[in-house]
Amino acid sequence: MAASDALALLAAATLAIALWAAPVRGQRLELYAELWPVLPLFLLGYAQAGLYPGTGLGPVESLRRISYVTLLTFLLLAGLSFALQVPYRFSRVTYAIALCLALLLVPLARWLALAAVSRTRWWPEPVVVVTDEPERARQVSRALAEAPQLGYANRGFAWIGTGGSAEKLGASEIWKDPEEAARHSGATVALLASAEEATEATLDRLQQLFHRVLVVRGFDDLPVEGIRVHNLGGFLGLEYTNNLLDSRNQWLKRGLDLGLGAILLILSAPLLALATLAIQFRSPGPAFFFQEREGRSRRRILVPKIRTMVPGAEAKLEQALAKDPALREEWSARMKLKTDPRLVPGVGGFLRRFSLDELPQLWSVVTGDMSLVGPRPFPDYHLEKFPARFQDLRRRVRPGLTGLWQITVRSAGPLERQQSLDTYYIRNWSLWLDLYILARTAGAVLTGKGAY
Repeated sequence: MAASDALALLAAATLAIALWAAPVRGQRLELYAELWPVLPLFLLGYAQAGLYPGTGLGPVESLRRISYVTLLTFLLLAGLSFALQVPYRFSRVTYAIALCLALLLVPLARWLALAAVSRTRWWPEPVVVVTDEPERARQVSRALAEAPQLGYANRGFAWIGTGGSAEKLGASEIWKDPEEAARHSGATVALLASAEEATEATLDRLQQLFHRVLVVRGFDDLPVEGIRVHNLGGFLGLEYTNNLLDSRNQWLKRGLDLGLGAILLILSAPLLALATLAIQFRSPGPAFFFQEREGRSRRRILVPKIRTMVPGAEAKLEQALAKDPALREEWSARMKLKTDPRLVPGVGGFLRRFSLDELPQLWSVVTGDMSLVGPRPFPDYHLEKFPARFQDLRRRVRPGLTGLWQITVRSAGPLERQQSLDTYYIRNWSLWLDLYILARTAGAVLTGKGAY
C-alpha cells in the first residue's frame, strides 16, 4: 500500500509539472525534485490515519482518510515552502494541480493494488468467527467473502456456549471452542457473532486468545458510517447521526449537484446528439420521452430519458408476459427483463447497457428535481412493490441519477436488494459516500455490468 501511494504521489507531481510548470513557467523537473524528502511525510500521515494496511476499513472511510491526509500535507508543504522563502520560487498553480491529481490518483492506485492482492492467500488478515448461532455466523462469513477490500479472510468457526455444536456450521474448518481455534487457525482477530449480548466473561476469554476482538451485530437499517462511541459514566453510548437532516449538508450536496452536474451536462452533449440521431434512424417517433415519477416530499417530477423502446411498448410487454411464465416471474422479481421485447433493435439495448439513455437527467440534476446520487426515481408500479415505511424513507431525499444499486447489482438485483442498498445510502449519507459512488459509477457504466 505504501508503494502504491508513493507511486501515485510521484505520478501526480510529474503530471502537474508536465501540464503547467514546464510549458508555462519554463521550470524543469529537477527543480521540484529537491522536494522529494517530503514524500515520507505523506506516507507517515497515511500510516497515522490507520491506512497501513487499512484492514477493516470500508472504501468510503478509506477515501475520507486519504483525502484529509493528502490535503493537509499538501497545505503544510505549500505553507512551509513559501514561508521559508526557499531559493527557488515554486509555482502555486503547479501545487494546486498536483493536489487535485493526488486526490484522484492515490485512491485509484490503492483500489488497483487492493484488487490485485485482496484475493491472494498472503494478503488478508486471518480471522475466526466465534459464535453460538450458526445462521448468524454464516451471514458474517458471506459478508466477508463479498467484501475482500476489508482485508479479512475467514479461517473457520469456533463454537461457544452449550446449546449446540460447531458441526452445525457446516464448514471445513470448525473448532469446538475459541482456545482450539487460537491454537490452530493462525488468526489474530476474533469476530464475535453471538445471538446474545457479549458478556464480560466472553470478551475477557477472547481477549486473552486474540489480539483484537470485534463484536459483530446487524445494524437493522440504522446508520453505521460515522457512528461514535461514548462513555456515559459506566454506560456505552452509540451516537447515530442523520447527516441529511443537517441543512449545511443539504447545501453541500446541492452545490455538488449543481457544479458537477452542469459540467457533465456540457461534456455529454455530443453523446446525447449521437444517441438521439441513432434512435430516430432506427425507430419513428420522438427521440426523448418524459415519465412522471415521485420526487422528494411526494412532489411529482418529470424524468427525461432518451427513448429506447418501440411505439406500443406496453402492449408488447403484456403480450410477452402472458405467453411466457418464466418471463413473468423475472418481471415480478426485478421489474426488469434481461431480454426486453420493447427495446428498439440494435440501439435500445446498447443505450440501456451503458446508461446513455439516462444522460438527459443531468438537466433534472441542474434544475433541482434530482440529485447526482440517490435512490433511483422508480415508476409508481415499481414503488408499490416496496413496503410503505421504505417508501416514506425514500421521500426524504431527491431521487438520484446513480446510486449504490447502480454500482453493485444494477438490474440484476431483486427488489429486496434494492431496498437494502437504498436504505443504507439514505441512513449513511456523507459527501465521501457520494464521491465514492460517483467514482464507481464510471466503472459500472463502462463495463455495462448488470445493466439491461
